[in-house]
Order: sequence, then C-alpha cells, then structure tokens
Amino acid sequence: MTNKANDNKSAELEKRLKAIVNYVRECQARVTKGEILSLQGLDDKVVKLCDEISTLSENEGRILESQMSLLIESLEVLASGMKEQQEGFAGRGDK
Repeated sequence: MTNKANDNKSAELEKRLKAIVNYVRECQARVTKGEILSLQGLDDKVVKLCDEISTLSENEGRILESQMSLLIESLEVLASGMKEQQEGFAGRGDK
C-alpha cells in the first residue's frame, strides 16, 4: 500500500473512531437521563474498527492511541452507567 493510501486509511479509521466515541458519549448522556438503550451492533462496529486499526503500521496506530484510550474509557463509563440504571430498576421491583 502506498503512503497516500495508508494516510487515507488512517484518516478514515480516525474519522470512524471519533464517530464511535461521540456516539458512546451521546449514549452516556441518554443513560444518565434515564433512557433505556439498545446498543445492538455497537460491539460489532468496535471489533471491526479495532481489527482494521491492528493492520496499520506501529507508527500509524500510535497516532490513534489516544482516541482508542478515550473509546475504552467512554465504554467503561457507559457500561457503569447502564449497570447502575439496571440496578436501580431492580431495586424498584423489590418495593
């Protein structure tokens, strides 16, 4: 693959990564407001993106490292919020 093709691939992956991070953050806000979400397909998108990022050179991958860390952190926060929401619903059922 040429340098230009690598640059295009890296830029496209970075764009998709940022879009997923933004989506996860939107979901966090919605869960905080009490919305019940279905995240169907998110796991597949994340896995596919990670697989594609793993094909980049080490230097290209390093460029996306901070965004990947942000994605992981955002997913952890979302999972925690959803768990708290679920526990809250379960607690209401006991009354």
